[in-house]
Amino acid sequence: MSNRQQDILDATLALVSEHGLQGTSISKIAKQAKASPGIIYHYFASKDEIMDTLYLSVFKDLMDALLDDALLAQPCLERLKTVWLRRFDFHINNPEKTNFIEQYKNSTYFTLEQEQATNELLIDLVTMIQGDIARGEIKALPLRVVHAMTMSVADNIAKLQISGSIDLQEDELNTIADITSRSILA
Repeated sequence: MSNRQQDILDATLALVSEHGLQGTSISKIAKQAKASPGIIYHYFASKDEIMDTLYLSVFKDLMDALLDDALLAQPCLERLKTVWLRRFDFHINNPEKTNFIEQYKNSTYFTLEQEQATNELLIDLVTMIQGDIARGEIKALPLRVVHAMTMSVADNIAKLQISGSIDLQEDELNTIADITSRSILA
């Protein structure tokens, strides 16, 4: 991806955070990115393509923040807690990205095609969880239930923290990560 394309995506992210998906237009993106609409259309065929590209980029950033080789060497419980805490930290440290993911996934932009592309980015995490289930370390639950009991909790608590509704300290976060991770252990 070129620097100019990244500038366009960065401008779009900032605008969506401020104005929402519907309130973000090509003209606003061009102004924010300090580019002409023609330059925008040189790199992206439409606003839809910008939003789709931005979503996959942001979701890839999230996945990159969660997983690494060192994580896979950890015992199951520690691995689950680490992923939970990393997900929480990603949201806290990237509130614009968190806001964008939520808006995008609850919009008409999030099509079956985008869901399939998301699933491809999730493959390493899914493989890890399926391996834990196969080894009897995690309860044999549908993956969406595992997600709801763990990662959705991290997402929701991060949103509360971002909004200022709560102010959890590190020991409290570790406790929550432990509780949610243990909830799916076999």
